Amino acid sequence: MQAAFASVEARGPAIKQDLHLLSELIKRDFVARFTGSALGWLWAVLQPAILIAVYWFVFTFMIPAPPPGGGDKYIYFLMAGLIPWIAINEGLMRSLTSIVDNAAMVRKLPLRSELLVIVPNASALIFEAVALLLFAIGLTIVRGFPVMAWILPVALAMQFALQMALALCLAAAYVFLRDVGQILGFVLSVVFFISPILYPAGGRFGSILAWNPLTPLIGLFRTAMLGTPLPDASSIVFLLVATCAASAASFLFFRRVQPFLVDLI
Repeated sequence: MQAAFASVEARGPAIKQDLHLLSELIKRDFVARFTGSALGWLWAVLQPAILIAVYWFVFTFMIPAPPPGGGDKYIYFLMAGLIPWIAINEGLMRSLTSIVDNAAMVRKLPLRSELLVIVPNASALIFEAVALLLFAIGLTIVRGFPVMAWILPVALAMQFALQMALALCLAAAYVFLRDVGQILGFVLSVVFFISPILYPAGGRFGSILAWNPLTPLIGLFRTAMLGTPLPDASSIVFLLVATCAASAASFLFFRRVQPFLVDLI
């Protein structure tokens, strides 16, 4: 027991240093995005605001889709699922090359390379949080404050854990096989259409879609934003198990291949 406490105490400064470095890398990522633009960091608010406005206009006036199940307007239903998906898609796509793009840093600095994978996912999560906040403000104006919004931090935490599990595997695999980049774009397109983003969960292929971890995850976001019923307990347990299993597997895989990354990038 004393050895365990000693190990934790010894890791304390290293953890603090990693967190400081991670925050600096995230800041650098934001600066790199907005360097040279006249509005600078204001784009962090404008980008999700413009996105929400465009989808609201298209699905309210140009393609007035019927509400799923006769409930909320389709635009509310769509945005509650689309905003998380955009963050997942962006995080995974940018994570793919995060180690290769920072090859010089990995070679020259005593850097934990997984921090480079965290950065694009953390940035995507920040943009997602801003978009969800704007969406919540709009919902509050038109239909009242989302009373189930307290679920949102849980949904975001589970999304980030699942996203990071996939991102670590993808970033490491890309170092060994660059074809992963071509495959990922196709796979994400397929996952988008087999996830209940454009349509409600259930229906004819509900039993198949239930095996998609994004089904209960998106359900949590819709519960938080729209007050829809929570996904059933079994699907939430499945999401927890799938996230934990994917996290453990990705951690082990990344640790196993990490010593070879420097030589291959």
